[in-house]
Amino acid sequence: MKTQRGFIGLVVLIIVALIVLKYLYNFSVFEAAGTPQGQSTITYTQQVFGSIWAIIGPSVTFVQNQIFFPLVGVIWNNFQSFLQWGQQNAAAGIH
Repeated sequence: MKTQRGFIGLVVLIIVALIVLKYLYNFSVFEAAGTPQGQSTITYTQQVFGSIWAIIGPSVTFVQNQIFFPLVGVIWNNFQSFLQWGQQNAAAGIH
């Protein structure tokens, strides 16, 4: 949960920083991205993330498909079984 709060806090901080830049300095991210230097920066960033994903992508995909999704499936099936059990006991009048 702490990681999620940290990530959400980072996103909020970036949004606030962009609002402050726009308000104080009339800076536009879209205009900056439209310049040749902005385009080269975006291309470089895409290449870096593409290289990183090429290295970690197979591991992430394996964990997602072989561990995460089956685990979520087991949890979901147990949750559904628990709900059915509760409905059956409620219908039978067992408290």
